[in-house]
Amino acid sequence: MKSNTLVKVLAGLGVLIIAVFIFEAGMVVGFHKAAFTYHWQENYEHNFGPSGMGLMPGAGAPNPHGTEGKIVSVSLPTFVVAGPNENERTIFVDDDTIIRDGAATVNTSDLAVGKFVIVLGAPDDTGVVKASFIRVMPPAAATTTAP
Repeated sequence: MKSNTLVKVLAGLGVLIIAVFIFEAGMVVGFHKAAFTYHWQENYEHNFGPSGMGLMPGAGAPNPHGTEGKIVSVSLPTFVVAGPNENERTIFVDDDTIIRDGAATVNTSDLAVGKFVIVLGAPDDTGVVKASFIRVMPPAAATTTAP
């Protein structure tokens, strides 16, 4: 009888410990999401330009997961791209970043001021985009405008 009661008490303690662990994990995730949002808000104008621009989809709407435009400065492992409306975005590259010029895979030494690029990646809480893929555009394609 005591053995059966001991098993129930231990099972109850085990469930309680698991519940506390799940609660704590939720608190950690919530804290990180709140911190990301707070820092993103502090850097809003850096990320999206003046707040009067609005966030309606369409022309001029910023893309938080990348950018396109002309490279205006290079200081590896980061470089700055002047995108649409001359909004500048800081791009971070690392060993995992894939850089292509046409079909050829190139390295960071091919990123130079004046070249046009399309960057895909994920922003951090300060708005710096960690590039996962960069496409260097040929000069003719970079200067044409879409209808």
